[in-house]
Parts: sequence; structure tokens; C-alpha cells
Amino acid sequence: MEKNNSNGTVTFYPNNYENSEEDVHSLSTKGRLLSYNNQLKDSLHNGLKFTELLDELIETTDSQNLLRAAMELTLFQLDTAYLVFPQQYSQSDYYLIFLNRLLQLHQNEQVILQSSDRNDELYHEFPGINQNGYFTFRIDNTEEGGAYYTEKNTGEILFYLNFQRRILHFNSRAITNLLVVDYSKTYNYETVKKFEMYLMALGEYFKKDYGFDVDFNIMDPSNSTFYQFGNSGIPQAALDKLFIQAARENFMLVTGLHNEAILKLDNGVEVTIYDKSIEDSSATLNKWGLVVTDDDHKISWFDLLFQYDFIRTWYLDNLSSLEIQSNPLYF
Repeated sequence: MEKNNSNGTVTFYPNNYENSEEDVHSLSTKGRLLSYNNQLKDSLHNGLKFTELLDELIETTDSQNLLRAAMELTLFQLDTAYLVFPQQYSQSDYYLIFLNRLLQLHQNEQVILQSSDRNDELYHEFPGINQNGYFTFRIDNTEEGGAYYTEKNTGEILFYLNFQRRILHFNSRAITNLLVVDYSKTYNYETVKKFEMYLMALGEYFKKDYGFDVDFNIMDPSNSTFYQFGNSGIPQAALDKLFIQAARENFMLVTGLHNEAILKLDNGVEVTIYDKSIEDSSATLNKWGLVVTDDDHKISWFDLLFQYDFIRTWYLDNLSSLEIQSNPLYF
């Protein structure tokens, strides 16, 4: 038993101590102790649940279990008011770990998961690019389950990934700035192409394994891909320049039956620039863009920007009217 002294402290007495007054302080103190103990137990169970999820993320060979563990870990609140773990991985780290594990399951782990003691974080490094590529995830604080795959030195966001919405969308502006402009100054096409193939592989795995909506943007090699310009107006000035620049390289820009501009390149590759809105009688706005076609469905707009110097120069010099549009909801 316990008794409240005049100074406000609570005194504990043996159970056989006789006191005619019911000591409410004894009851409240016991309740607080029990509550505290239960909260500790709950916190410890929460920690054990976390370790089970982390085991799953690290060890599982099932792609569905892998995604489930990653989704839970990126939203998991490990600390409680009663138990704090001073050493933890961040939410963004779990996205990186997930990508590596997904690549492992497909026996295609091209990117290296590194740990930075200086920044106290995990990051991706790609062989061949090394110090010029420090890739992390930046959490989207407006959409649950979303994060941006970012090259930290430049701030370029290569793609947006959202587990809850099941989408992966690539950013044409960042891919152009980082891979086409920056990396082309230092690395040859083969090296940059390997990195692009890594990004493509990620998209294919998300699409195949999980049914994600994947927008490959300028990297999509399908002949049916329409690369829409961000500017809806007719790029007449840019087309006039392309006619001149192509002619200098012994290529002809010709006009098709529906006033589309057709550039015929080597090995049966064609670039067609036209207003897609003409295919929709209800359209009220122009929708200018381009299509790349080849016999094997292997050539994308990204490839042409590397394979033809005059195309790269023309595109970069006229981005105000030609820049390929990315999803405006995320970029």
C-alpha cells in the first residue's frame, strides 16, 4: 500500500498495512506503471514488426512480398513516445534498397548501393559514371508512397515513383540535361546507353511484375510512341532550321500527304513531326510532337539525340518549342 504525505510524495507500504482510508494515489500510481509497461511492450512489438519487414525486404525471393515489405517500410513509424531508436535508415533509403533487390531478383543488379558516412545516407552509384552520379530518393511529402529519384549533385529528377498509385514516370527534361547534355561531354554513347538501359530495365520490371503505369518518355523505342512537345503551337521556325541542318548532312526533310514533316535517316529510321490533333475531330487544341519508327522497334528519340549530332544540336537549340513533355502532375 501507499500513503500520500503532506509534502505531496507517495509512500509505499506493505500489503498487510492497515489503513482505514482508501488511498486513491496508490491506484493512480499503479495504473500509470501498468500503462507505462504496456506502452513499452507495444513499442517493443512495433520494433519486432519492423525487423520482420526488414528481413523480408533483404531476404525474400518473391517479388510481391518484396513490394509489400517496401511499401510498409517506407511508411513505417519506428520510434514511439516510449522507445526511440537512434540509428535508423531513412524512408528514402528503403526505396533504394528495394530497387537493388528488384534488380537482384531479375539477376540484373547493374547499380551499386553505397553508404555515405558524410551524408549519413544510402545512395546509388553507376559503374562507368561513378562520382558524376550520386543518386538518392527525395520523398514526396504531398503524396503518400511517392518519391523522386534524384541525382543529388545536379538536383535533376530522373523519375517519379509512387507505390500507392502504382506509377513510374520518367522526366524528359532531366534525362536530356543529365544524360544528353552533361554526360555526353565526358562519356561516350555506349557508357551513357548502359545507364539508360538500367533505367529502362527498372521500368520494364515495374510494368511486368507489378502492373505499374510506366511512362518511358524519350527513352521509349516503340514505333507507336508519340513524343508530344510541351509547346502546342506549330514549330515552324524549328522545322525550317531542321530542313537546312539535315541538308548539310545529306538528309532530306520532306512533306507528307497530311503536311507532316518526315526526316529519313539511315537504316530505315524515320522521324515524323506532325499535329496529332488532326486524328481527333473533337480536339480543340493542337498537339504537335514526333514519332520515331524503325523496323525493329529499338530506336528511341533518346538514341537519335546521341547518334546524330545535327539532331541533338537542333533539338537543344530549339527546346522552347520542341522540348518533349513530361507528366505535369509530377514534374
